[in-house]
Amino acid sequence: MIDIAHIHPMLVHFPIVLFLLAVAIDFLVLLKGGDLTAKACLPTTGLIALFLAALAAIAAAIFGDIALDKAVELGFKKAPLEQHETLGLTTLWILIGLTLWQIFSRWRGISLDAGKGWAFFAISLLGVGTLLTAAYFGGELVYTIGVNVAPVHP
Repeated sequence: MIDIAHIHPMLVHFPIVLFLLAVAIDFLVLLKGGDLTAKACLPTTGLIALFLAALAAIAAAIFGDIALDKAVELGFKKAPLEQHETLGLTTLWILIGLTLWQIFSRWRGISLDAGKGWAFFAISLLGVGTLLTAAYFGGELVYTIGVNVAPVHP
C-alpha cells in the first residue's frame, strides 16, 4: 500500500516543469514580437502549460499539506516545513493569477504583446523565482533534514 504522504514528492515536479515550460514559451512568443493571447500554436501551448501547472500545483499543495501533517506527527520541526509551505502556496496563487489573467485577456480580446506582454512575463519571472526558492527549501527538507524519508534526529 502506498503512503499518501509519499505521493507529494512525485507530484511537485509537474508544476515546476510546466511553469518553466510556459515561461519559456512566453519568452519565445514575445521575443518574436508576438501576442500571448493570440490564438496561434505557441501562445496557446504556453497558456495550456500554465493552466496545467496551476492544476498540478493545486494537487501538490493538497498532498503537501498531508505530507506536512505526517512529518509533524513523526516529530519533524514545523518551522522549516511551514516556510516551504508558504513559498509553495505563494507560487500556487501566482500561477492561478497568471492563468486567470491570460484567460481573461483572451476572452476580452485584450492583447498581451509589447509592454503588457513583457509586464506579464516579468511577473511570471517573479513567480519562477518564488517557485525555485520553494523547490530549494523542499530539497533541503528531504535531502538535508530527511523529512518523511529518514528517522527524526533530535
